[in-house]
Amino acid sequence: MNAIQFIQSTLYELNRSYVLEVDNLTTEQMFFRPTPDANSIAFLMWHFPRIEDTIFHSQVSKNDGPTVWEQEQWDKRFNLSIEGTGMGFSPDQVALIQPDKEVLIKYAEAVRLSIQSILDNMNDDDLDRPVSTEDSKLTVGRRIQGPVIGHGFWHLGEIRFLKGLQGMPFPR
Repeated sequence: MNAIQFIQSTLYELNRSYVLEVDNLTTEQMFFRPTPDANSIAFLMWHFPRIEDTIFHSQVSKNDGPTVWEQEQWDKRFNLSIEGTGMGFSPDQVALIQPDKEVLIKYAEAVRLSIQSILDNMNDDDLDRPVSTEDSKLTVGRRIQGPVIGHGFWHLGEIRFLKGLQGMPFPR
């Protein structure tokens, strides 16, 4: 297995885990926030694919094309602005993220398929390509490693924690 295949496998499992975690949740469970400053599962399920979509289409892809969010006009389906990924959102902005669960799952799948296509056209050498001319150490591989994979597992843990607070502990 080369590095690209490892990334593909990891992202497939990560995205599959998000969908499995929310599959049987009610609307009330999706929007649960233990405090007014906390994220909801619905917000996290929206935010992570938005980050993946943005990073892959603006920094990883050689095409630097529009995101899936922009191309397929997901902003209209979510009734949200075309800008914004959830980074730095205030608690009031987090509360506004209340999409239908099926729309969330469809968006996550559209992003996963788009990223798969980008990765299919990459090789291991592409991971060493600098993202910026200002910082040669900030490479495609590092962008995938931290803000995508690391960030994704962090939020997956949050979803599992929020489910636990609602009496749905992680199965052992």
